[in-house]
Amino acid sequence: MGVSPIWAKSMDRKKEIRNQVLAVRETLSEEERSQKSRMIIEKALRHPIYQKADILLAYMDFRGEVMTKALLEDAWRLGKEVYAPRVKKRQMEFYRIDSMADLAEGRWGIKEPCERCAPLKESRKENSHILAVVPGVAFDKRGNRIGYGGGYYDRYFTGRPDIYLLAFSYALQIVPEIPAEETDVTIDLVITESEG
Repeated sequence: MGVSPIWAKSMDRKKEIRNQVLAVRETLSEEERSQKSRMIIEKALRHPIYQKADILLAYMDFRGEVMTKALLEDAWRLGKEVYAPRVKKRQMEFYRIDSMADLAEGRWGIKEPCERCAPLKESRKENSHILAVVPGVAFDKRGNRIGYGGGYYDRYFTGRPDIYLLAFSYALQIVPEIPAEETDVTIDLVITESEG
């Protein structure tokens, strides 16, 4: 069975956008990343969605992404349950972390929860307000997202409308339009240093 020409064209376009945005993002200095990350996190901490959430699923920043450590520390201070992703084979699951000490270097050098960390229980979702902070390379104004191409976040969040999806992005990562596939999840809100 061959690949649909429309799908192939969409994938090519996504790869092109991914490469362009990553190249621009890499030009940010450490100081710029830190300053912009701080502005983005401050906005997130004031947002009603964050304040209402009692469970936070958050990525561990890597390769110049918006830094999430200050968000995690605030969530712990407020008594929220915090979970981080760990990948095994082609599946991603979230595991509870109670401090940065619960993380170890994992696949691709990304910090992941240690083996002793407990998985997120599906039963908790019914009575909980869950906020997920999702990473990405590029976003558009409609909430479409380009990740790194593995599809882990799309697979995990498909069919879970009870989880509010928030993305952190530098303004330079916002593009006019991203070709979306049926399998792509849409982000509910993108916060940048200038919007959100």
